[in-house]
Amino acid sequence: MPYSVDDLADQAGVSVEILERLSSSLPAGAGRLYSQQIYRKKHGGIREIFKPKRPFDAVSRNLHRSFIGLLSYEAPSHVHGFVRGRSTVSNASQHLAKGCVLRMDLEDFFPSISAETVKASLLEQGYEEKAANFAVSLVTIGGKLPIGLSTSPFLSNLVFLSTDRSLAEYAQSEGLSFTRYVDDLAFSGDVTDRHSTDIARILDDAGWSVNTRKTAFMRRGGPQYVTGLYVGESGGPRIPRKVKRKMRWILHVISKFGYDVYMADFGGEDERMTRRRLLGWACYIAAVEPDVGYPLLRAFDELVPEEDEEDLYDLI
Repeated sequence: MPYSVDDLADQAGVSVEILERLSSSLPAGAGRLYSQQIYRKKHGGIREIFKPKRPFDAVSRNLHRSFIGLLSYEAPSHVHGFVRGRSTVSNASQHLAKGCVLRMDLEDFFPSISAETVKASLLEQGYEEKAANFAVSLVTIGGKLPIGLSTSPFLSNLVFLSTDRSLAEYAQSEGLSFTRYVDDLAFSGDVTDRHSTDIARILDDAGWSVNTRKTAFMRRGGPQYVTGLYVGESGGPRIPRKVKRKMRWILHVISKFGYDVYMADFGGEDERMTRRRLLGWACYIAAVEPDVGYPLLRAFDELVPEEDEEDLYDLI
């Protein structure tokens, strides 16, 4: 079924006139439609994150929901990022107690996806030329897929689908387990240097770049981590020990001196360890290791005061 401009406007929840106005506002009026934050990466380079403003944020969310509901994309079983019912835990669980885990990372994953690539994917999904052009103008910034828009995660999976299939076929032929969580690729089993070379070639042929600084072979008996979780034991993924030690230390300081003292004198303010963030960490730990996370969650809930509306606004 072809999707026209009228269909796109309906999906975005606005009139065609407003759709055209928003489309023509980018990028000249970009400052009115989204804010931009720039962060320096740990190993060099920058990361740009965009936060849409009203009414652009509502349009972006509506398009995201429509893409999920209308487009014929079904995430392969090895894809765990931005897929309902899957997570870093389900991703890491595929690599437990393996002889070797190979981790590879894609360079600038979202920004490396061009507007032309997104348009080609939408045309394949049945969008008419004009509708695809309008859609692309709303989901890309500066000719690239941005970090921060609601539509970017789904579109990144859609665009990567053919490469996902190539990598899955290769892993199966070599007897390896394979998962992808956004730009984090993990292969486990009897992994060798040849596999790393072959995988890099498949990615390069498909137009993707490997961040070689993050390529790592993790052998049994040493530290093995996939999406931040330890996978060296067969019983399930585990939270890294240093994370558990830190959270227990924070709880100890808050229990002994109080939350305000922890924030002012023990680095809590510098790390922005607000109530919401502390509870978020505890919830994540509980999802992986309930016996560790739930006691932390209960303790933080009792000891850390509620945030007022102004504090919450500052965090948004």
